[in-house]
Amino acid sequence: MSAYKTLLLLTFVFLSFIGTAQKTKPRQLRELTPARGHYKQLTAFSPKYRTPNEEIDRQKFITDQSTIDRRMSLKPVYLENVSVDDFIIPEMPANSSEQTRKEIDYLLALQKQRTKEDVRASLFYANVYYNLRVKPTDTTYTRFRRNLFHIGRSVGTWFNADNLPLTAALVANVWQDASYFIWSLKFKYARIRPYVIDPALKNLEETDWAAYPSGHASNSYVNAYLYAELAPEFADFFLKDAYDMAHSREIIGVHYPSDSESGRIFARQFVNMLFNNEKFLKDFQQVKKEWASKAREEFR
Repeated sequence: MSAYKTLLLLTFVFLSFIGTAQKTKPRQLRELTPARGHYKQLTAFSPKYRTPNEEIDRQKFITDQSTIDRRMSLKPVYLENVSVDDFIIPEMPANSSEQTRKEIDYLLALQKQRTKEDVRASLFYANVYYNLRVKPTDTTYTRFRRNLFHIGRSVGTWFNADNLPLTAALVANVWQDASYFIWSLKFKYARIRPYVIDPALKNLEETDWAAYPSGHASNSYVNAYLYAELAPEFADFFLKDAYDMAHSREIIGVHYPSDSESGRIFARQFVNMLFNNEKFLKDFQQVKKEWASKAREEFR
């Protein structure tokens, strides 16, 4: 074998080794930014029950078994070997706790201040979610696929399911994974809604599932952290959209601020896990190529 061919062979082996090492080496985890504003201020109050055996602390949201079975029937696509216990979110504040009382007081203050536009926008956001069982033949298919791009909708006209079909498919899979664990946490904590504790809080949406963590907040922050990996220069856009989604749930009185914050904490851990999953990374690389071709002009 000539020296030139030997050099080529050694170079190929070396690059293959480096590629394998990079593939298997775990990625450094992205850190969660500290809580700010009312999310930070409210954590200064005790989340513990005031006195033992208070009646209010025994109240749980009751979910029938058929609903649990249905919600848990769609298993994770990527994080199939992850347990709900792998996620570390703050313990839910007790119903009788000082923190819960202060959170409800905050929601009551929001209720006094909310404008017609606040209500309109928040009720619109309430319908921004993804139906995991939607099919291409369904009349709602286009709307639900569009919802996958609600977070980041202002970054460019190219940012939609029609232009980014691989992205839509990836995010739909990610939504399925996230939903599995979000529902697991909801069933685990079974937190009653704030208006159950204080009827003076007038909720503007009817809900029939537990509160902790917020599904809207969790999924929105998952999308924000995911899209920020693809377009870090727009990270502030994505995170602002997720914040607005989370806060909209507080405006209409259906979620405590700690529901929103626990969703943000969950989302950061969840996306970190995705980026150490080889199956996800394989699909993500194809999405990166799709963005490079569709968004090149926009990102110059």
